[in-house]
Amino acid sequence: MNRRTPPGKNRQRGSVGGVLVTLLFLTAAVSIGAQLVPLYMDHNTMGTIMEKISEENGMALQSDAGLRETMTKRLRLNNIRDFDLKANLSTDRTQRGTQLVLHYEERIHLVANLDLIATFDKKVPLRD
Repeated sequence: MNRRTPPGKNRQRGSVGGVLVTLLFLTAAVSIGAQLVPLYMDHNTMGTIMEKISEENGMALQSDAGLRETMTKRLRLNNIRDFDLKANLSTDRTQRGTQLVLHYEERIHLVANLDLIATFDKKVPLRD
């Protein structure tokens, strides 16, 4: 007699170990994502501020301290307070023009001696 079993009766199901490993990976991904998303949101905000500054006339003629002060005020308005502009923001003045350069890296401690490093670099030309 050749009896066929109905579909789905003898299916293999996930073991408890497999479910726990999947849950562990999902938790790790959500945890890392929750730490990375604010970094990228802050960088995006800083980039938008730099682009708005570059659209204003006469910004290339300002001193480095004046540009930093303008940027600091706008960062505070956008609730970015713990960022060292003196170390991370510079101006590149050449014959072709002036660029505002933001270059920095952020480290996120994950586990024991394992860190996640994100490097950001943004250049915006300024108007005379």
